[in-house]
Formats: sequence, structure tokens, C-alpha cells
Amino acid sequence: MSDSASLGVRHQSGLEPLTALTRPAAQQPEWPDRDRAGSVRSALATSPPLVRWEEVRELGTLLARVAEGELCVLQAGDCAEDPAECGAADVALKTEMLDVLGDIMRVGAGRPVVRVGRLAGQFAKPRSRAHETVDGVRLPVFRGPMVNGPEPTPEARRPNPARLLDCRASAERSLRALEALGRGAGCHPRERVWTSHEALLLDYEGPQVRPTGEGGHYLSSAHWPWIGERTRQPGNAHVRLLARLGNPVACKVGPEATAEEVLELCTLLDPRRIPGRLTLIARFGAGAIGRLAPLVRAVRGAGHPVLWMCDPMHGNTVADGTGLKIRHLDAVMNELRGFLSVVADAGGRCAGLHIESSPLDISECAGAGVTPIRGPRYRTLCDPRLNLMQAVAVVAHWQPITRPGVQPSAT
Repeated sequence: MSDSASLGVRHQSGLEPLTALTRPAAQQPEWPDRDRAGSVRSALATSPPLVRWEEVRELGTLLARVAEGELCVLQAGDCAEDPAECGAADVALKTEMLDVLGDIMRVGAGRPVVRVGRLAGQFAKPRSRAHETVDGVRLPVFRGPMVNGPEPTPEARRPNPARLLDCRASAERSLRALEALGRGAGCHPRERVWTSHEALLLDYEGPQVRPTGEGGHYLSSAHWPWIGERTRQPGNAHVRLLARLGNPVACKVGPEATAEEVLELCTLLDPRRIPGRLTLIARFGAGAIGRLAPLVRAVRGAGHPVLWMCDPMHGNTVADGTGLKIRHLDAVMNELRGFLSVVADAGGRCAGLHIESSPLDISECAGAGVTPIRGPRYRTLCDPRLNLMQAVAVVAHWQPITRPGVQPSAT
């Protein structure tokens, strides 16, 4: 994998560096054809923005209202998007899922819900290993359809930079489908389906940084980018990229994060302490959620107006006896309940819920009458997703707690 990255942004005068610094960059593929990768970056740099600055700014305004306790957030969708499922019918199903879950969350929270899809860009995945062995053959690990194919063959697993352009075209199809549904630009902000994905591949994200027209820059590939537990090191390229953007941004933190690390991330990603600018997404696992408390207390004590969201999925992934990855619904709900209690006790702002789910009839997570087995109903490209019935059960547990004498703070 590449250990450094250089980021570019398209200005009216052409391609200019966003930063002259070269920083470490984890989880980047080694493209066998470097010349082709360069051509792809140039094509991305001259492509129209997928989302406009005015839209991004509008989402920032909504998240500022989340910081004030007026709204909450539901973020849901595929673990890894399938480019073949980005058409009008697919996006309609995903939007319907967000509406169903959003309505349930609204009842539990007693406030309107901002609906955000893991949509129109969630095509790359960080992985814990660079290689795996399948039927005795050592192969590069599948890193999402933006990098290589899931089929266990040397040809499919060869990183191909042309996939970046293919996935951008798929993202554009999804956005057009949202527009056709009346859920894109131009509709009421609270009725919109906003787009989000992990800003993982810098060869994709860097060239799609655009000027705001107001003296800054924003990432035009999504309304709300986030970085993950594996790429949140304060000195690396992912953090430095998000720090320069006008988008609202998010960062996942897990049980190994220290208060010092989290405070440094807050300082880098939200130096001006703007409510709604920075969201920290907790992904601890049901058994470790208590370790979140000192982080919430430290952030609140330092006066950072952070929104806290719960990702109860990633810390609860296990393998069954055959090596199949599963998540148990009980563990997911236990982490969510623990998150709400911990954040309330520490005086943080419980902003919302981040889950991996599908509107399809899948059997990937255990619980609610489902036992995952290999077969046509286990079809995720990476990690197991909740089906709609399971997702409804999880979201129904979103009932933020108010402790007597503890005032949630976003300042």
C-alpha cells in the first residue's frame, strides 16, 4: 500500500496543489499502472462537482441545529455500495428505508430527523490485512469496488484505477435518481437525503476538492465526508485533508482512542469550534462502550462543540465457526443503549445513529428470527448489514436520556 499522498484541487487556472506537504496515508492501494492512475486523477480534477457548495453549506446549517438539540441525525446504508445497485429503483428503495427509519427515530427522539445515506460514494473499504488466502491462493484483499473486484481471483483482485471513474459515474447516477424522486437539491432541507461516505481513497477525494467561491475549499464528492478509525492519525493525510474542507466532517473513534488523541483531532478538525462542524462517531463494541465516557468528558471540558453519534455495528463484528462474518442484534442494541447512557452521564450531545443496513431481504446479522448462512441472502460486499426489520428494532431504541443536573452541551 502507498504510505504517502499528494492532494490536488482544481482551480479556475487548472490543477494546483491543495498542499505542498506530503503526508503518510494509510489504506491506499498500490496501482500497478501509475500512468493510468495519474490520468484518472486528472479526469476527476476536471469533472463537474457531484454536490455544490451551497448544498454543503445548507447541511452545515442543519447540523448546527442538531448541536442546539433541535434536530437529530440518522445515517444509514450499505457497508460497501454495489455500483450495480445505483439506479433509480435501487435508490428509491434506499430512500424509502431512510424514511421508515427516520420516522421511527423522530418518534423516539421527539424531534425532526436529518436523513443521511451511506450513498453515492461508499465504494472503498479499509481492511485490517493487505492479503488473504482463498483455497490455498494468496490474494490481495478486496478493498471495495472502487479498487478491485470481490471475486477471489488474481485478475479481479488486481487494483485498477479505472474503477475510480466507474464509481464516480455510479455516484452520479444515484444523485440523479435522488433528484428524480424529489429528494435532492431544491427540496426542503429536512426532506433531503444527504450523501456521505468514508473519504478513504485520496486519489479519488483529493482531485474532487473545489473552491467554495468564498475563499475556501470543499469536497464535492459528498455532502458529509468522514474518516475512519484506521485513518484518523492526526499527522496523516486524511486528517489534514478534512481539516482544510468547508464541509461538515466526521471521524470515527474506537476503544483504543485516548483523550489526548481525540482532543488533538478536535483542534485540527474544528479549530474555530463551530457547532455542527465536527461529529465524532463512537464505534466501541457493546463490551467496551464504557471507555467512551472519559473521551466525552475531556471533549466537553475543553469546550469543543462536538456532536456524538453511535455506530453500534463495527465493534460487534464476529466470525462464526465457518469464518462467516456476522453481527448479533442483541450486541448492537446493547451498545446503543450504553452509548445513550454514557453520553448523557458525561454531558455530551447525543446527535444520532450511524448503521449499516439494507432495504433488501437479506440475512447477514443474527437476531429477530434471522440466522446468517452462506447463500443468496448473504450478499454484502464486505461486512454484514441489518435488514429492514432488524434496523427498525435498533432505531426504536433511540431514546436519548436526560440526567437530572446534567445539561447536554454543544459549547
